[in-house]
Amino acid sequence: MSIECHNAFILHRRPYRETSQLIDLFCQDVGKVSLVYKGGRSSTRMKRGTAQPFTLLQVSYFGRGSLKTVKSFEAQTQVVPLAGQRLFLAMYINELLYRLLQAETACDGLFECYQQTLLAIAGAEDPQIALRLFELTLIETLGYGVNFTEDIYSGELIESGYEYQYQHQAGFFAKQAIHKKHDVYSGQDILALAQRDFSNQNVLKSAKRFCRQALANLLGGKPLHSRALFTAK
Repeated sequence: MSIECHNAFILHRRPYRETSQLIDLFCQDVGKVSLVYKGGRSSTRMKRGTAQPFTLLQVSYFGRGSLKTVKSFEAQTQVVPLAGQRLFLAMYINELLYRLLQAETACDGLFECYQQTLLAIAGAEDPQIALRLFELTLIETLGYGVNFTEDIYSGELIESGYEYQYQHQAGFFAKQAIHKKHDVYSGQDILALAQRDFSNQNVLKSAKRFCRQALANLLGGKPLHSRALFTAK
């Protein structure tokens, strides 16, 4: 029996049969992996509390198909301290990864970015900046990053004094006479996005709008359950 061992975070878990769980992990070397955690809902294992979200784990598992079987979990760190809105942001990131990552497809650098983002959300004065940086990194890692410095049609450099529109999975182009207001971005904000400079609140708002548009397209229009937590708050 071949055993694999990886650093991992839990993205999603749900009950399975009487005492087990189905768990989706984000593993450092192999991306998203789905596993059966036999006995994971038993009172003994629940009390141990080892397999918790937002905890760096070392997991060993075995199996040949798309659904592997957990052999063991071992916590490498304490649970990242998250509460209130910061917890909701972390849950939102987990749902994005659960929905968008392909099974067992490595994503260079994304695991480290995820780990750093959790810590930043927990400790930063403005967790929204960490969230926007992660969303932009995720979009690029999935292969849907855009050029924030050139007009996609003319090839000319984007200029701070002009306005531009966004075209899904393509990029920005000079504003046309007929346009939807919410699709328009200032050249100044686009250039700040290129530098990941969120020192201006207007840029942060533009980054949120861009990421929302780009991710909605990738999610196929299906809503994220974690967003309901913000509206319910």
